[in-house]
Amino acid sequence: MNRLALIPLDDRPVCRVLPAMVAAVAGATVDTPPAALLPAGRRPGDPDRLADWLRATPTEAAVVALETLGHGGLIASRLHSEPVSAVLTRWAALRDVAGPVHAATVVQRTPDADDASEEPDYWATYGRALHAYSADLHRALDGAGTAPRTYVPADMRQDFLRRRQRNHTLNQVALSLAAEEALDTLVIGADDTALAAVGTAEWRWLRTWTSWLELDTRVLAHPGADEIGSVLVARALATAAGQRPNVAVACAEPDGLDQVARYEPVPIGTGVASQAAAAGAALVNLADAEAVLVVHTPQPGDADWATAPPGNTAPAPAARTAALVRRLLAEGRTVALADCALGNGADPCLVADLAADGSLARLAGFAGWNTAGNTLGSALATLVAYQVGRARGTLDEAAARRLLAHRLVDDHTYMSYARPRLRRERGTDPTRHDHIPDAEAPAVTARIADLIDARWRELRAVPGLRVAAGSVTLPWQRTYEIDFVLEEC
Repeated sequence: MNRLALIPLDDRPVCRVLPAMVAAVAGATVDTPPAALLPAGRRPGDPDRLADWLRATPTEAAVVALETLGHGGLIASRLHSEPVSAVLTRWAALRDVAGPVHAATVVQRTPDADDASEEPDYWATYGRALHAYSADLHRALDGAGTAPRTYVPADMRQDFLRRRQRNHTLNQVALSLAAEEALDTLVIGADDTALAAVGTAEWRWLRTWTSWLELDTRVLAHPGADEIGSVLVARALATAAGQRPNVAVACAEPDGLDQVARYEPVPIGTGVASQAAAAGAALVNLADAEAVLVVHTPQPGDADWATAPPGNTAPAPAARTAALVRRLLAEGRTVALADCALGNGADPCLVADLAADGSLARLAGFAGWNTAGNTLGSALATLVAYQVGRARGTLDEAAARRLLAHRLVDDHTYMSYARPRLRRERGTDPTRHDHIPDAEAPAVTARIADLIDARWRELRAVPGLRVAAGSVTLPWQRTYEIDFVLEEC
């Protein structure tokens, strides 16, 4: 396979650019729709024209975010009130794709924040209360709690649940499309959830129907959303090449894979098993694997690089993970590292430890961004693309090196180094998304670039690459994520 078509969740770099970078590792190219058709923040994309684009684009396989094709984006799926029938009309384009279709849908989230930047307006006042109400509904369903009480007004509760019911109906239709083989693969992501939440109950129901319909090899369900495009690109590449790369999962902590990461409803080990299957990999014992995913597992507590940045992280677990990585590299293994220690950024102790002797630069892949599902899926996708490229003779070492550097810059030098410092300097409330006015953006991006450059020079993690001067931008006019360009130096 040389060319794929991608309809991403939105225009953020992790959804639109990262899948193309993963494909490039295996020597493949990804085509995406024109930017004007894609969603950006609360502005929806144009789902009718996206359906036309999908029908008209020659491709060997398609990777499709169903929320974007049906609603105009993930955020649009939470905000608009279009009927199910309108969404299904757009989804009809899936049947017109000549090659395999690998699709993703997401169980609607219930974030624990009074923040309406990506939700209906009433979330600014009632977000935390709706999160608690959602958890109470789930507990009552399971017989683990009493009937829920809440001070959220009835009209807002009803709107919240009506939107969820529509989303759940569409997810059931997506299962039907997989059963009818209109979809070659369906991944059902659980976006920003918890052990107790309406979304977790819905996700369980979908997994039950998947089992009853005997679709377990075609339909995968696990925590995550933004990484699924990259995961399915890796699966498309592996399937087309007739490959199912053997991958082992290794962890320095004896019970590490039994830990449940923040924002997720299942243990890390459960998530990584489903992510590996979705990416087209076969999990094997360490003794039988050339390729290994090392997982730096969740640390206890509520620290988070976006919402509650810690003063430091525990050095001992980082040292044990670094030692495991070095041992595997010394054995000649191909190693990717998934840093799930904290949410929304990489562990500085681990990055510094591995950078000190050049071990970071020897990795086949790295991820440490946002949720554990985002991290695990993108690290596995990179590892699968690396192995597929090696087997086909199309491995692009320069593309792999560039992707490695890109993730290290984003996940550590920005997310867990520059961003907390920038927000402290600006007096930003880290529990809410901020907005950067156009007039302030040049100064903000210049400060980000200075912080990143200083940390990157200090680390010397991937020699020969740096962030190009003037390339840092704020895709959604907020400091939560950035975009940038790497250049040789």
